[in-house]
Amino acid sequence: MLERERQRLIVKVVNERSFASVGDLVELFSASETTIRRDINALAQGGEIRRIRGGAEAVSPWHQAHLVGMPFAMSKAIHVPQKRAIARAAAQLICPGESIIINGGTTTYALVEFLAAHELDILTNSFPIAAQLLATSRNRITLPGGTIFREQNIVLSPFDNDVIENFWGSRLFTGCYGVNRFGVMETDPLIVQAQRKLLKRSENVVLMADSSKLRRKSSMVVAALTNVTTLITDSGASADEIEVFKTAGIEVIVATVAEEDQLRLPA
Repeated sequence: MLERERQRLIVKVVNERSFASVGDLVELFSASETTIRRDINALAQGGEIRRIRGGAEAVSPWHQAHLVGMPFAMSKAIHVPQKRAIARAAAQLICPGESIIINGGTTTYALVEFLAAHELDILTNSFPIAAQLLATSRNRITLPGGTIFREQNIVLSPFDNDVIENFWGSRLFTGCYGVNRFGVMETDPLIVQAQRKLLKRSENVVLMADSSKLRRKSSMVVAALTNVTTLITDSGASADEIEVFKTAGIEVIVATVAEEDQLRLPA
């Protein structure tokens, strides 16, 4: 990522969150701490953000709840061809009339395009996914109740007794921050809690993860590999990386990026 582009995104993150720590920004942009501190200093000198101990804050802070992780709008523009190829492969697993769960995320959002001709029962905690499905398909959509997190465009509930507990799906389609031999990983405890609730409501778990996710790690494990039925990734995954999941008994599908995927721009 070019320096100016990274700095533009740092300003966006800080303004949306009111505050971002150096550690958060290192995680988000896969950059070194030295690079992030240099960016913060440059932006602070330009008056775009305010440098404070441990990170940066917005010039006019707007305090609101936020989740750790890259905002939906930014993540949506990353690895677009791979996400679309993975989504197309995921859609081929769906049977007519099926009840499914789609967890919020930009990889799962790509699945919506391929569900236009279906008539499914779908539970999703994602506003963009629900809105796009309503606009482009005849699927029946259920949204859970809870708190709206604007950055990720998802609804999360801290309560056990909600709509999710009354829905069952034959498949859960979900993305992740990272996945390796230790399991499926995320970066925020609220997201971990929400995904674990969804895991309990589905018979099969389809993990949609582009190959970059196979090399990411976090301290927060959502689920062990034994909970995953199918992993769909792209050809950027090495044979050794794929073997880890096959050894764990997971069906691995390697999606091929087509020319039309390369030409697709994020909506």
